[in-house]
Amino acid sequence: MINNTSAATAATSYLLNRCSKGVYNSSGHILVPSTSAYRYNSSNKFKYSYNITRQQFYSSTSSSTTKATITTQNENNDNKSIFSTIKEKIMTAFKQPQPQITTTNSPVSTELNSTNNNNIKTTNSSIVEPLLPKKPIQESFIKQPQQQNIITTIEPSSESDPLLDPVVKVFSVLTSPNHYTPWQMKPQRSVTGSGFIISGKRILTNAHVVADQTLVMVTKFGNPNKFPARLISAAHEYDLAMLTVDDDTFWEGLTPLELGDLPDLQEVITVVGFPTGGSNICVTQGVVSRIDLQMYAHSETQSLSIQIDAAINPGNSGGPALKDGKVVGIAFQNIMGASSIGFIIPTPVINRFIRDIEMHGKFTGVPKLGIFLQSLETMPKKFFNLPATGVTGVVVHEMHPFSAARGIVQTQDIITHINGCPVADDGSIAFRRRERISLEYLLLNHFVGDKIELTLLRKGEKLNVQIPLVNDHSVVPFQKYDSRPSYFVYSGLVFVPITYPFLLEHSEDFAITYRKIYERADKITCPDYQVVILSQVLHDKTNHGYANFAMSEVKKVNDTPIRCLSHLVELIESSKDDYIVITLENEHLIVLDRSEAEEASERVMIQHSIPHLKSLDLRNNNIITDGKVDNNNNKTTANVIEGVVINSTCSS
Repeated sequence: MINNTSAATAATSYLLNRCSKGVYNSSGHILVPSTSAYRYNSSNKFKYSYNITRQQFYSSTSSSTTKATITTQNENNDNKSIFSTIKEKIMTAFKQPQPQITTTNSPVSTELNSTNNNNIKTTNSSIVEPLLPKKPIQESFIKQPQQQNIITTIEPSSESDPLLDPVVKVFSVLTSPNHYTPWQMKPQRSVTGSGFIISGKRILTNAHVVADQTLVMVTKFGNPNKFPARLISAAHEYDLAMLTVDDDTFWEGLTPLELGDLPDLQEVITVVGFPTGGSNICVTQGVVSRIDLQMYAHSETQSLSIQIDAAINPGNSGGPALKDGKVVGIAFQNIMGASSIGFIIPTPVINRFIRDIEMHGKFTGVPKLGIFLQSLETMPKKFFNLPATGVTGVVVHEMHPFSAARGIVQTQDIITHINGCPVADDGSIAFRRRERISLEYLLLNHFVGDKIELTLLRKGEKLNVQIPLVNDHSVVPFQKYDSRPSYFVYSGLVFVPITYPFLLEHSEDFAITYRKIYERADKITCPDYQVVILSQVLHDKTNHGYANFAMSEVKKVNDTPIRCLSHLVELIESSKDDYIVITLENEHLIVLDRSEAEEASERVMIQHSIPHLKSLDLRNNNIITDGKVDNNNNKTTANVIEGVVINSTCSS
């Protein structure tokens, strides 16, 4: 408990520097909002904010994550004076009235738990002023818009509402793998989001709300009881997940929501969910601003998205966007620092996800042509024997080695039509009215194995060909969730395949550059190719002197080039030679006495509390997907380079 001026000043300084967003209440106290989970790019800058509400406010000031120990008391006049003085100085410095946020809900409440179990609740009016940032805001960003978004918090009542009753609050406990010590997991964290009921006793929400889940519970509007939920399938590329509740009492009195059509520009839609700021359901309205292919923060892949000017806040994720009583989208992200810009996943993407599960029992992935295309906008068409006008398209400049288009499509072919739809020189197609969209939209309603018809011009000759769509292959798998990383520990040497999450955790000390990885994308010799590296060296007398080789790529084992991690394991474990010779990049060598190395492996396993020297997929030749072991399909895919596919395990 803070009881002196210096402590209160320290608390204020901490809040001003720690909170990216906060508000003052009418009594002059600082209210700390629920934190959001943010996506960082490689330069550690905020890119998109996930709409997840954390249940506790945490402090990262120490090496271990602990609950914040800052509390305030209304009866403490000294503390109140300190906070009021700081507020007055800041407001005076800007000399300009600040916008206010007005809600129709009950008074705002914030609770902070201290380590000495002293709790305080601050309750004041629902009109609050935003905490000013450290830097002055440009005038254009603080002017009030002509039309305000309508935000309403609805108290539960005994009367049923067919639009609000199907909306649920999702409580998830997430446990992500540790990619530095892949045999361990990171500390669990609790998040909340929203969801809604559709036909077949199913619940739709965002994949990032339940990614790496160990426990999922849901509550109905107006019902405090939590029901355990079960994950049916997740499409992390589309940031969608499908849940169900096995308890039949949960479904009593609920009418599922229906999916509608893609809304038009400027149409008003209503977003429903359980965002931060209260425990009751929240309704907000806005208009459709734009429909285009956008980057999905959860998977960092592009897909169809609707931009709206409604307030989509942390906790809204997974909630329905409604028009005329039907779902036209699912709230899922906003842009950090931007005002009144939110994004929803439209029904074409949602319907594709549902059909995939109904047809195949699970989400099968995003299909690709495996063709790299280039715009014709700046190139002279005469070079390709094309007339100056009347013919448009894009040029094929590269193909993935394992694309189904190889042998059918050639480089410098001009693709003029896809499934009969004309392609413009910039790679766009006609969408609706005068709207245009990227040609990738034409693949949205197709699945892996479907055939796409291409109209080509090759040296002036017109050709019609059909190309089967393939699963997305990448040299480096992208964001992977609901699965454990692969690893192999031998004589204290830790070997792992490179994945995108691994790169993010080791971006500063990783020796192999992104460019080098990209350059080998067209040089892989098998679909199961992986970039395997020596991630770290757990010191032992048998590996003394090899620590400097950490983060080096592994090229060979006993002069045999390796294809993937499981191939490396096979070469080491099946060797009968007295020595194991591992060749790294730049021809560096690691030479181990085989008998001593095997003894060292057991010693290192005990010293570092490693449960197994090999990951589960290498022990059982299967992979964990959707929280379960999948014995039939040991391949998972994710996109990092357009048109390239890689598996988490490979055939030896």
